[in-house]
Amino acid sequence: MTDDYTVGTAAELAGVSVRTLHHYDQIGLVKPSRRSDAGYRLYSDADVQALNRAVFYRELGLELGEIAELLADNAITDEDHLQRQRELLTEQISRFTAMVTVIDKELAARAAGIGLTPRQRREVFGQDFVAHADEAARKWGNSKEFVQRKQRTARYIQQDWTRLRTELAAINKGLAEAMINGLPPTDPKAMDLAERHRKHTDRWFHDCDHATHRELAEHYRNNERSGQNYDEMVPGLSRYVHDAIVANAERSA
Repeated sequence: MTDDYTVGTAAELAGVSVRTLHHYDQIGLVKPSRRSDAGYRLYSDADVQALNRAVFYRELGLELGEIAELLADNAITDEDHLQRQRELLTEQISRFTAMVTVIDKELAARAAGIGLTPRQRREVFGQDFVAHADEAARKWGNSKEFVQRKQRTARYIQQDWTRLRTELAAINKGLAEAMINGLPPTDPKAMDLAERHRKHTDRWFHDCDHATHRELAEHYRNNERSGQNYDEMVPGLSRYVHDAIVANAERSA
């Protein structure tokens, strides 16, 4: 009984075609240890192991010449091969993870209706754009406001995004200063800022009457993403903005 394998069996064990084995034999990458009396290739267990290594390295993108050098180096042990394969896999995982991140950013941008290049998005929104867009799409993707927002923003160019974010920053700064200066949210100045915020949303994103604005205020008070942004500016600002919006809505009524 022999432990030699025919070319067909060896190819099956390695998960490659017979033609690939013939090619590897011809170029000297992995040669069978012996041939049968009829001249057929016969592969030993060691041959199949070398073949598996060659296939693995090839799948990781190594050139055949590099693989040949690795297999021909008798100083490299089985553990060395495994360690090398692990390192190559880790590099591949890192590369593919980076590629997935790029795809996620593009999908998030499209889901939010933002037609900017990756560089433009980074310049306008910063590095955490994906987290904002993904969370918004997950929570409000089916709402009429989000659909309208997506439709409107899809046609904005970078200058539009820069302008609207500058306007919003001025409003938020005014609200923060009003809070720091001790103005109650029911003060006319605070309510005026809340009204500017409502009109800003209505103009740039989606229809926003006072009832809709109050719904947004609830998200701020519940310290969701937008509320967290406010509290990062000034602790407690999310609640102050909520109260100013509610006061402004009641004033309009």
